[in-house]
Amino acid sequence: MKLIDRYVNEVGKRLLVFQGREDIEKELRSTLEDMLEERAQKTSKPADEAMEIELLKEYGSPEQVAMTYNPHPYLIGPRIFPLFLVIMRIVLLSTTLGMSIVMVIQLITQSPLMGSEFTEILGNGLGNIFSTLISAAGYVVLAFAIIERTVPDLGISKEDFNEKWDPASLAKEPSPDSVKRGELITEIVFTFIGLAIINEIFYFPIFSDEFRKFVPWINVIFVTEILLDIYLLRKAVWDTATRLVKIVMEVGMIAIAFIMLKTPNLLIFTADTFKHIPENSSLGAEGFMAIANLSISIALIVVIIVSAVDLGKAVIGLWRSNRKS
Repeated sequence: MKLIDRYVNEVGKRLLVFQGREDIEKELRSTLEDMLEERAQKTSKPADEAMEIELLKEYGSPEQVAMTYNPHPYLIGPRIFPLFLVIMRIVLLSTTLGMSIVMVIQLITQSPLMGSEFTEILGNGLGNIFSTLISAAGYVVLAFAIIERTVPDLGISKEDFNEKWDPASLAKEPSPDSVKRGELITEIVFTFIGLAIINEIFYFPIFSDEFRKFVPWINVIFVTEILLDIYLLRKAVWDTATRLVKIVMEVGMIAIAFIMLKTPNLLIFTADTFKHIPENSSLGAEGFMAIANLSISIALIVVIIVSAVDLGKAVIGLWRSNRKS
């Protein structure tokens, strides 16, 4: 029954419905187990893995079965819709947090702590949070809609379901060269959001002219990242060419981050920015300046670490691939 359990889990992952999913899985598992038992009785043989494979092959691929419960077309298909909801929640929460921080900084730096100016900035800040949330949600939908259309069924056609899908694949260990589609889709979405932020499509008024000098180079890397991820979604495996592209990209990202780390005044904040902070404040203008500069430095260090990890994975994957060949 091991393959039947895996089969039911694969179907469950592709179900669009949330309420009643457990009932569907239980019903499907019971049906398959009954069919397997009936088949074993007819052949007078005990049920084994070969018999399970034969049954599941006749029953159809998980995608086919899931589509019977998700019969209607959607802007974002059922295979990636659960991931879409997870990413949407993360993006909206992180966007709300980021814009709230920006609003607090504006309240601290651009107005006294009370008065009409304070109220005006607060109202504008809340309005900016709302409009940015709408924009962020739109970018998430756009990213997933592009994936849905450029990578039909994540690179698998209906003909593949009927002719090439083999239940025996459930018993195989995943190839080290296979891609993790969930990670790629997540990366595409957040790269879209990153493009919007650094190009100031969202209302993030914190970047200086020094920062903007790096934007064209970052754009090249981000766009290449999106195109590479979409290609990998279609191809479903890493190869020498894609790993080399990944290596070049990560080296470029690390180099840019190192240069930015040594570049002063990446943010628009100056000592005059914090002139409204009371002199008796525990931090004062210099303290807030130090926090702002430390924050951008920490962000760049995180980028370097993440890129270095991805670079290491790509190099190891390339080495293993060439060693096999």
